Parts: sequence; structure tokens; C-alpha cells
Amino acid sequence: MTVLDEATKALSELEAELLQPTQEHLDSTALAERIRAVRRLLSKQETRWVGTTAAKRLLALGSENTVKVWARMGLLRSRRLPNGRIQVLLDDVLRRREETEGLSAIGGEDLTREELQALREDRPGRNPWEREKANPAQ
Repeated sequence: MTVLDEATKALSELEAELLQPTQEHLDSTALAERIRAVRRLLSKQETRWVGTTAAKRLLALGSENTVKVWARMGLLRSRRLPNGRIQVLLDDVLRRREETEGLSAIGGEDLTREELQALREDRPGRNPWEREKANPAQ
């Protein structure tokens, strides 16, 4: 079994455990240690980069644009390929996922002001209410 297969199996077990509705108390310390063990498994490999689609799936995000904004903000280390595509460091993605899962366990799912501002600035075009003000004749 390859290291990636072992890590995938361990993450699947963790996911199944987290999805069980019968667990009233989640031991976040034990969970964090199990996630660290998976990260250690993956870090034995040489540096791995993943595309924004893979990062979006690993982070359970709705949009690849969020991954790109996080990369631009420095939350995820990234590189741009000659074809213009962005890749992010897998270790950063896994660390961010660990943080998010830890925060979700205690109810901290909201974006920070900085993240909201970056998302707002990255959005192309104007907001609908800004368009109405700019074009009152319509």
C-alpha cells in the first residue's frame, strides 16, 4: 500500500467517524492528532502541489475562486504554471483543512473581515445595488 493510499484510508475513516450522528462529544485533541498523523504520512513524500479543483474538494469549498483568493492572501502557498494555472501546496491545504475542522467542531465557520474583503475585491464587475446607482435611467 502506498503512502497516499494509507493517508486516503485514514482520512476516510476520520470522515466516517465525524459523520456519525450518535457522537455527542467530539474529542478535538484526539482528532487533531489523527489528522497530524495523516499529514506526517503525506509529508514523507516530496513537496506536492495540487490544482485549485483538488484543493477546493479537500477543503470542502464551493468555489475554486476561494482557493485562489486564499493563495493570493498568503493563506496557501502557491505557484503559477506556465499555462497560467495556479497550484497550491498540499501541506498548506491539509493544514487549513485541519484548522477548519477544528473550528467547525466549536462552531467557528464564519469568514474573517480580511477574507470577506478579499473575496469582495476579487469579485468581477459591480454588485447589483451598485449598478442601479450607476445607471439610474434603467
